[in-house]
Amino acid sequence: MKFPAGTDGGTISNPQDEGFIREMMSFCGAIEISTGTGHGFILTDNGRLISAYFKDGAGEFKGAEALSRMTLDPGDDDSSQTFSLHRYSPDEFSQAIRISENEQLLLARESPAPVAASPVATPPAKEEKTLPEGPHLLDESKLNKILSQPGVLAVSAFFEGFPVQSLGDADFEHVAASAEDFARAGTKIAQEMAIGNLDQLILETPTNKFIIAPCGDLYLCIFTKADAQLGLIRVVLKSIQKEIDG
Repeated sequence: MKFPAGTDGGTISNPQDEGFIREMMSFCGAIEISTGTGHGFILTDNGRLISAYFKDGAGEFKGAEALSRMTLDPGDDDSSQTFSLHRYSPDEFSQAIRISENEQLLLARESPAPVAASPVATPPAKEEKTLPEGPHLLDESKLNKILSQPGVLAVSAFFEGFPVQSLGDADFEHVAASAEDFARAGTKIAQEMAIGNLDQLILETPTNKFIIAPCGDLYLCIFTKADAQLGLIRVVLKSIQKEIDG
């Protein structure tokens, strides 16, 4: 699989670094990825993931399957990921799109199948609470895109302390209100320290990680395993935030 060479944009060895996330929001081109298990690439346009390819000892993977495969944690403390950036001109990017279409690498064509868990549309009737009017619900494919990342156990969108969309295995009913309080507190701290708008909050324990991020008039909660690699999860989350916030 050969994409246009593009212009060398440098190499990043720590994809979880905040600088990498900011870089991806203005990057247009191919990200060549080498891991302890294989080699591949992601085509991205200003934070929006377009296509993906990955090859390892188990074979070749395309689209969303490749994206999931390249983020698998091999369980080896000595393993590493290297991200080499190749910036594209408009002509080079168009050529890469054509190759992606011909080789069936586009993520839109590889959308993950719906998860068995049922979305939570309203609070339980026994609580006798009504959902405040006004939230714009997310396309379920966006939640599925997050849920398909390795290590992610569940994802939920909540509004005014109510979970309005949930996929996966987690009891968001009991934590939505506390999570929103946590997010509002983080927003207030960021404002008082004059460090810009809140982007993401990450709560870590020995067994799990919990990411909270504003997304339009909703907040997103992502519940993961402790060993989940957050680099690409955060890139996917940022791309969804950018689509929603315009």
